[in-house]
Amino acid sequence: MGSLEFLLYPLSLLGLTISAYVWRSQRFHKPIACWTRDCERVIRSPYSRLLGVHNSAIGLWLFFLIFFMTLLHDLGWEPWPKLTSSTLIALSFIGTLVSLYLTYIQLFVLKGLCNWCLTSALLILAIFILTVTSG
Repeated sequence: MGSLEFLLYPLSLLGLTISAYVWRSQRFHKPIACWTRDCERVIRSPYSRLLGVHNSAIGLWLFFLIFFMTLLHDLGWEPWPKLTSSTLIALSFIGTLVSLYLTYIQLFVLKGLCNWCLTSALLILAIFILTVTSG
């Protein structure tokens, strides 16, 4: 990873915070702040779960793993060379693909947009670009 890796910390922490907020709303049936007016419909739709697990819980783990892998890299605690770099690229690539699919679902199936979901998608895309370009 290169000089832009320091951005992975705030991006992953922001993603973790957003995922935790949406998960709390889903899990405990709490209202969610939304400026697009479609968040409730999107996060409570049948597409908001994968194999019975809330997408936000999966996002929470994804952003946590990205933060943790970045920390391992910075501390030099990699058991194998380039393990964290390869893992970060793989995690962010998979996250980006899933986010693209879920954005498609929002736009063309649910016909609504969730600002939290879109923000999370942009964060994972930014992380993917950073991990690929910082080499």
